[in-house]
Amino acid sequence: MNMNKLLLLTTIFLLGLASKINAQSPLPIHIGIKGGSNYSELPVSDDFSSKYAIGYFGGAMARFDFKRFYIQNELLYSEKSSKIEKTTISGSKNAKWRSLEMPLVIGYKVIDLSALNVRVFAGGIYSYVLDENFSSVNQLKDSYTKFDKSNISYQVGAGVEVLKFTVDLTYQGGLNNVNKNFSSKPNSFTVGVGYFFL
Repeated sequence: MNMNKLLLLTTIFLLGLASKINAQSPLPIHIGIKGGSNYSELPVSDDFSSKYAIGYFGGAMARFDFKRFYIQNELLYSEKSSKIEKTTISGSKNAKWRSLEMPLVIGYKVIDLSALNVRVFAGGIYSYVLDENFSSVNQLKDSYTKFDKSNISYQVGAGVEVLKFTVDLTYQGGLNNVNKNFSSKPNSFTVGVGYFFL
């Protein structure tokens, strides 16, 4: 067999191999970035009322697909805010807290097409408070310094994915009081937009 024939056969083999690899399903592991807004409330004591206020978050995400099911883990920097009003005084002030959040969810693709999927998911969130600002609400400042830095929440949500872009709508609810002496479980609605680059 001369060199030209060998080169031709090698080229055909490599093209066939590349075509076969390309036809296989995508890798089950995906990595991307995610960001968005949250709408949070921190219930407080009887002398105060609380309302939802807007915040933001951003970070990285990783997903492992198993047919229609998937597991997704995220590492997010989050700033949340809640509007606090004293029942006997008019006017309101915002209380803010910043944290690192690590959500872990199990999801199911209700619609699973090559360029589109619609998903539902549920799971837990571990958050660690980095910083808090209750100084504008003097009556709460002393109580908040006793808050636990580590907290656990649950989340449920739904999402849509088009090609590598994702949009999620999520509800998050606290599982533990932020302090054993201070009955308060924060909750949030979030809208997130993400992009999987792998």
